[in-house]
Amino acid sequence: MTSPPGRRGSIAAGPIAAVVATAAAVLLLALWFGGAGPRPAIEGLPSPGVLTTRGLPVARLVLDVCAAATVGVLLASVVLMPARAGAVRTGKTTTIPSRTSRSRTGSADAGDAEGAASRRLARAAAAWAAGWALSAAVTEVLTLSDFLGLPAGQALRSGALYVFLVNIPQGQAFALVAVAAAAVAAGALLPGGRAWRAVLLAVAILAVLPPAYVGHSASAADHNLAVLSLMAHVTAVVLWTGGLYALVAHLRAAPGLAVAVSRFSTLALGCFAAAAASGALNAWVRLGALPPLWQSRYGLLVLAKIAALAVLGWFGWRHRRATIEALRSGTSRAPFVRLAAGEVTVMAGTVALAVALGRSAPPAGEAQHQHDALGYALPPFTPGTLVTDLRPDPIALILLAAAAAAYLSGVRRLRADGAGWPAGRTVSWLAGLLVLAYATSGGVAAYAPAMFSAHAAQYALLGAVGPALLAAGAPLTLWRLAHPGPDALDGPAARTLSHPVAALALYALPYPALYLTGLFAFAQPSLALRLAAQTVVVVTGVIFFVVTAGVDPLPRAIRPQVRAWMLIGAIAVRAWTGLAVLTGPGQAPQWYAALGLPWAPDPAADQRTGALLGTGAEVAVLAALLALLLARLFAARRRTAAAPVPATSRRV
Repeated sequence: MTSPPGRRGSIAAGPIAAVVATAAAVLLLALWFGGAGPRPAIEGLPSPGVLTTRGLPVARLVLDVCAAATVGVLLASVVLMPARAGAVRTGKTTTIPSRTSRSRTGSADAGDAEGAASRRLARAAAAWAAGWALSAAVTEVLTLSDFLGLPAGQALRSGALYVFLVNIPQGQAFALVAVAAAAVAAGALLPGGRAWRAVLLAVAILAVLPPAYVGHSASAADHNLAVLSLMAHVTAVVLWTGGLYALVAHLRAAPGLAVAVSRFSTLALGCFAAAAASGALNAWVRLGALPPLWQSRYGLLVLAKIAALAVLGWFGWRHRRATIEALRSGTSRAPFVRLAAGEVTVMAGTVALAVALGRSAPPAGEAQHQHDALGYALPPFTPGTLVTDLRPDPIALILLAAAAAAYLSGVRRLRADGAGWPAGRTVSWLAGLLVLAYATSGGVAAYAPAMFSAHAAQYALLGAVGPALLAAGAPLTLWRLAHPGPDALDGPAARTLSHPVAALALYALPYPALYLTGLFAFAQPSLALRLAAQTVVVVTGVIFFVVTAGVDPLPRAIRPQVRAWMLIGAIAVRAWTGLAVLTGPGQAPQWYAALGLPWAPDPAADQRTGALLGTGAEVAVLAALLALLLARLFAARRRTAAAPVPATSRRV
């Protein structure tokens, strides 16, 4: 996948200048309109100086651009770029030439081309990530200057940098970004395949989130909802913007451009929907009502961003209507490149507008926290509030919607190819997603930070009920049937994760680590730690149940007896952990005391209820799967024993 020499392999200066000029003009205009532009220093009061007031927004813009480009290039190398030149999808089927039908020379040439393209993308990702780390470091210094009200040089000499990095959320956020970006830059230069680049992509996506966690949304009326919606919005925009940049800058002359654009089109549509929904939710939380949209300058900037999003939606519609078909037919790439270049320009202006919004003050009438510790109002608990009270988690809902869409797309592809798929599998998969949606966004999610029993019920749904239903949906089998070809599910990482000892350890260890080490007391007050713990529980649960259920074929063969012992081991660890929580000291007593909820149950009694409820539910799911597995094993043995013995085997 090489770019032709000459002008096609490089980007002309004109489009680059247009993108830079658009971003700079929008940034300056939006900063001025939103009241976040440089202001004259007042005599007698400390001032960070012109370098900080003018340079900090520019540094943030450069940081955001480098972050999006890093994510986009890694996305291109992992997802967008065809895995093998020999795989061609025509009509309803995908054909991959067999090893015997491909000449060794052709295979070597294809491998060399793919390797060269991967190396180029890796170098580009490393360069952008290095710029990302550098701009994060500059932003760190300028943010310290702005925080102290001192020029950058004096701020560095004040001795406050260490305290700012360690104790102040803004300092922690940009320090984390700088370290993560530097790690991505170094990792991109190391040799590795798609699995390694996928790890780097995951790290890069996570690294764009810390600034959203400490921005204006952290002080919004509903802290959790504002932060989660902004994090979902930022993730969608970064994937969308970065992916388009990678197509235009690195894949526009590649032989697999049509495949890459087709894949990106699906991703871009999802990102557009996610960005629109999460952005609208965040704006509603920040503004609290509709009138501030047109009655405040902040609201007018929000309207401008909505208009920019609508324009970007039009670009996507035009791609689907015209340019993608032209690429598939092989007539011309020029319409796509021209339209995509215009889209990148609009995206650059939109990113600049977002930076200006982050520096602008929301309307003065913004409501304060409805609960200082929780960040939201929580009505007195009743069994009915578990159904009526909702706490939508935009990130979780978007991921679950994407999982549902991907699964249904695979089912539709099989049906289009004339193959069927069991309806029960689909129902099980969707039911598992619904369980996870309720556990992350329903009433149990609202009360989980305030009541240990609700937390235990939430983790039973996240770690056992939901993953068991997902595993019964046979997602790996569906993927292999719908996407034939080189299978990453048989790689070294998959073989390691599917090892019985590894799968059991991944599933069993998070619970004693959370409850028996004091980590729970640190996680409950922190939204970030709670999200991380929930993610670990879901991911490890899915891995464990996929391995033990035996529905999907795995890279390594695992006997039913081994699966049974895995389930017995998991039951033993969960029962032991539950007993330790039941009879042990209080979990996070300072946190529950600080909440001061007048209707809250007695913490000790609630902890005992949670230990019995959560452990009982998980053990019940594990025991049910064990019983089903043993029933199948005994039935197979009976069939084997009842089978007639061939006459030749009865001879002495």
